[in-house]
Amino acid sequence: MPNNTDEENLDIPPGNQSENTPKEVDPSTNREAITQNEEIEIMEVHHHAHDPAAPHHKKNWKNYFWEFLMLFLAVFCGFLAEYQLEHTIEKDREKQYIASMMADMVEDSTKLNVTLQFCNRQVNGFDSLLQNIYNRPYTDSSLKVMYRLQLKYTHTRSLTRFTKRTITQLKNSGGLRLIRNKAASDTIILYSEDCEQIEAQGDYIEKVRMGKINDYSIKLFDNQFILNDNGNFRKEFFDKNFKISLLSDDEKLIREYANALTYARSSLKNYISMQNMLKGYIPERLKFFQDKYSL
Repeated sequence: MPNNTDEENLDIPPGNQSENTPKEVDPSTNREAITQNEEIEIMEVHHHAHDPAAPHHKKNWKNYFWEFLMLFLAVFCGFLAEYQLEHTIEKDREKQYIASMMADMVEDSTKLNVTLQFCNRQVNGFDSLLQNIYNRPYTDSSLKVMYRLQLKYTHTRSLTRFTKRTITQLKNSGGLRLIRNKAASDTIILYSEDCEQIEAQGDYIEKVRMGKINDYSIKLFDNQFILNDNGNFRKEFFDKNFKISLLSDDEKLIREYANALTYARSSLKNYISMQNMLKGYIPERLKFFQDKYSL
């Protein structure tokens, strides 16, 4: 009996045996499944590449408009900032130029005072010299006066050389364009022209008028009577008994010398008048700059 039971338990029906037996895998079928999976993955990757959220998606006109607007605003704001900075710098430089110009004017005013003091004394010296020249016959006293006056006032010069530091910088560097106020710019230009005219008048007196006087002086005056070897006055010159004379008594030569003095005196008076006008105008110009630029 037991043996029969074991044999019965070991007997497996043919149907059940075929159901539990593992199936064999076909290699060709497996490759086809892998290929299909790869194609699906490739399609998915390709699909995500055209995602509208991706950076390379196709842009419409609104996107281009906003990009252009932002770029334009960035450039424009940069331009405004640079322009404002340049405007501030130029405004500061303009103020510096005006302050420098004012300092030059103050310095020129001091120079004018010195020159005018001497020129006024020089005119008076010419008047006294002419008076003695026309007062003939000459005496030892009048000759000594003539010697002393011609030496003091016809051999000495005092000409104004204006301070041109600011004007030169403005002209050479094109800085006049920085002076935006037209009235201020015109004031600087007019002042420069006045200075040039005064200097031209001074050069004319020096080279022409005083040159003529010196040409006649060396023919009329023997300065050994009045100066020693060191160029100082001789002590004996002031002695009443010390006799002196002119190099020539030629009446024509003396009158030509007097004419040269007269012309020089006239040019000198014109020179003084020009300087006085500029000197009187300087305070007005300084006040204008102070009020306009708050200096």
